[in-house]
Amino acid sequence: MFGATARSEAQMRTVVVFMALIAAGVGSAVACDLRVEAAWIREPPPRASTLAGFATLVNGGSKPVRIVAAESRAAGMVMLHESMMHGDMAMMRESPELLVPAGGKVELAPGGKHLMLMDMKVAVKPGDHVTITLIDDGGCRIAGDFTVRALQ
Repeated sequence: MFGATARSEAQMRTVVVFMALIAAGVGSAVACDLRVEAAWIREPPPRASTLAGFATLVNGGSKPVRIVAAESRAAGMVMLHESMMHGDMAMMRESPELLVPAGGKVELAPGGKHLMLMDMKVAVKPGDHVTITLIDDGGCRIAGDFTVRALQ
C-alpha cells in the first residue's frame, strides 16, 4: 500500500510539473516567428468570387518559415499564387509554398506573389476586414487582418 501511495504522489508531481511547463510555454511544439503587416485585399469588381490578398510577411526568427497553406472563413479556398511574365504574356500559377527567410521578409504585391481567395462566402466592400490564416510546415497558424481597399 505504501508503494502505491508513493507512486501516486510521484505521478502527481510529474503532472504538476508538466502543467507548469505548458502554462509557461516551455515545451510548446510550435513557435510562430512570422508577422503579417500592411495586409490588404483589392476591392472586388461586381459579382467577383475571386479576390487577391497582399501583405508584407516578416520573419523575426532565426530560421526560415515555409508557408504551405492558407485559409479564411470568408472564402471557400485560399491559395498561394505568383504572377509572372512569359514572353509578353502575363501568367499566374499556384505556388506549393512560400519561403520567408530567417530575419527577412517577403512582399505579397500586385504583379508578384499574392494570395488568391476563391469562392468568396461573403461580399466585401472597402473598409471591411477579412482574416486570413497562414499555416507553416511546422503547424504554426498566423492570422492576418486584411483590409479591403478601394480601387484607385
